[in-house]
Amino acid sequence: MHRFWLVFTFAAATLLGLLAIVAPVWILDLRRYSAPLFPLIRSGVEGMSLLTLVFLFCAGFLVGCFGVGHPLLLGIATVALLPILAIAEMSVSSTTHNLWPLEFLIYGLISLCAVAGAFAGRFAMRLVKITRV
Repeated sequence: MHRFWLVFTFAAATLLGLLAIVAPVWILDLRRYSAPLFPLIRSGVEGMSLLTLVFLFCAGFLVGCFGVGHPLLLGIATVALLPILAIAEMSVSSTTHNLWPLEFLIYGLISLCAVAGAFAGRFAMRLVKITRV
């Protein structure tokens, strides 16, 4: 049963992370970019703003509060799908993601917002002394 909740938590973290990346595209009505596979995600990455970082912190906070697993891994899981999707696009079109090492470094840096959120969420749950199953 614990394994199910662990998988569910990490799946939720990745989906919340993607939502944190693409939500500002709709909210701020950002420019839409073209991409071979994932144009909405590219638009979110290209138009990253403070709102994106706030959403990533909130995503980390939610999975830190209600999820199981180490907060560091939960925070990293929020952006873990971005490099995987970039590799998928690179395999389809070799002309995309020419600066992929820099791109992956940026993904690592923005994951720190979600990591901080996950630790804050875990701390908040301990503070109010809510026990998890």
